[in-house]
Formats: sequence, C-alpha cells, structure tokens
Amino acid sequence: MKKLVNELTWSVSRAQLFQTCQRAYYYNYYGAWGGWEDDTTPETRKLYILKNIKPLAMWAGSIVHSLIKDTLDEFARSGRWPETAALQEQARNRMNAGWKESIGREWEKYPSRRTNLFELYYGNGKTLPAETTNAIRERVFTCLESFVMSPTVREILALPYSSWKTNDVLDTFMSNDVKVWCALDFAYIDADGICHILDWKTGVENRSTLRQQLACYALYAMSKWSVPLDKLNLHGVFLLDGGRKSSYPVKPELLVSVQDQIVTSSQAMRAKLRDPEKNVAAEEDFPCMPSEYACGQCSFREVCPAING
Repeated sequence: MKKLVNELTWSVSRAQLFQTCQRAYYYNYYGAWGGWEDDTTPETRKLYILKNIKPLAMWAGSIVHSLIKDTLDEFARSGRWPETAALQEQARNRMNAGWKESIGREWEKYPSRRTNLFELYYGNGKTLPAETTNAIRERVFTCLESFVMSPTVREILALPYSSWKTNDVLDTFMSNDVKVWCALDFAYIDADGICHILDWKTGVENRSTLRQQLACYALYAMSKWSVPLDKLNLHGVFLLDGGRKSSYPVKPELLVSVQDQIVTSSQAMRAKLRDPEKNVAAEEDFPCMPSEYACGQCSFREVCPAING
C-alpha cells in the first residue's frame, strides 16, 4: 500500500485550531501523524489517541449526521422513508455501542475506529451523571425527529434523485493553489435550476462561523460544479430548533474575503514550518496559547506543558 504523505492543506476547522492554539494544532496535524502505524513511537501513538477523542456534543452530532446520510442514501436506493421511532432506535443502538467502546477502552487498539469520549477519558473512565447522558440522548432524538418531519427534507424527497449533487462526501477543491478540504452535508438543484447547499446543525446558530463555512461550500460548488454565483443558495438547518432553515446571502465580497482568508491563513501555517517543501514541523515552533475555555475542552490536555507544567 502506498504510504500516506502529510500535506499542508486548508479547512475551516484546521484554520480555527491554528488560531485557537498552535501547540494543539501541531499535535493534531503533525505530532499525531503516523500514529496508526504498527511501528509508530509511543509518543506519536499517544497523540493519535488524543486526536481521536470526541466530546459528548460532537459525538452526538456525528451520530445524527451519519444517520441522516444513511437515511438519505437508503431512500435513494429503495424509496423507503423511516418513522422517527425507528431512526431513534438506530441512534440508541449506536450510542450504546459507542459507550461500550469508550468504557471498554477499545480505542487503545483502534483509535480512529472506536469511540473515545472526552468526558470519560478525562473523568473516571466508567460513568457520567445520568442527567448528562439523558440530555445527550434527548438531543440526538430531538434532532432526528426534526429531520424526519422537516419541510426542507420533504422538498428534497419530492425531487428526482438526479437533482441531488452530494450527500455528505468529503472532497477537496483548489483555491489560489491551496488544497481545501470540505464535506457539504447536502446539496441539490431545484426545479428552477438553483443549487441549494444545506448544513445540518445539531447546535445553536452561530452566524459568523456558519457564514464562513457556507461560503467555503459555495466556493466548492463554483469550482467543482461550475455553479454561477446567482444560482447558489446557502442554508443552515437547525435540528434542535424544529428543523428551522436559516438562509445566508451569497455575496461576492464574502467569497473574496474567504478566498483571501484561505491564502493568508495557509501562508501563516506554512511560515511555521522548518521545511515548507516537505511539510516538516517542529513542536517548539508552535507555542501553547493558554485559554481557560479552550484548554478546558482540549483533547491534548494530558500532554500539554501549559497545563501540566
């Protein structure tokens, strides 16, 4: 098998981590690289395990997103649409399986393929308060109910499958010679030829963050599908809020701003490298950036010198 090469690429999440803490950025994109190999060092393996930790809220969101993808794919194949209770039962099974993986420490052998929950890893490893786990379960169930009943989804199901453009597939595009990673949750073309890009949200609305994310998706659609600017509509669908759809205008100045951000952000990342051509980085060049909020949620707290002294 061809050995994977660590490339300097860009994504919204990568840029956000670089801004939040450069040491965590180094651990995530360089220190943990190769941690899946059988002959990796213990230090790299540890960082790879920490990189794959998920907080409860993120884990819940990933379960919702995976079930949405699976449900839409199944509808495309068979035309069958599930009842809310059936979808919630699937979610319950996935949550139970993930919980067992986490407390059973199955992630020690398969860090990227088994659930490792932040609250358990940095807790007692076995239990969480019932109100915490109940709240997460209800969050997942509410999101799935909103999805099944959503008017937006009903619009999608009424369209021919040929109108669907993508259903949560990770892909790349080039922006000013920078490789950009993104995964549009869903996109389709309506009867008037308008391309609608949807982002399923399992949390509250943050307009500034979502605006940037959707603008990146717009650049993807223009690059990969040659969709004109005036034929693009961007939406967040908020599943904790009954499936409310919030639309975001596609303005040329916003897209230019995001393109500029991709360039300046990737240049800043590149400037930190010891060997930019080979994408070689050194830990000491990426300082810890302590913050009570960020450090409290950081998966790398176990190895961070700013926390452990």
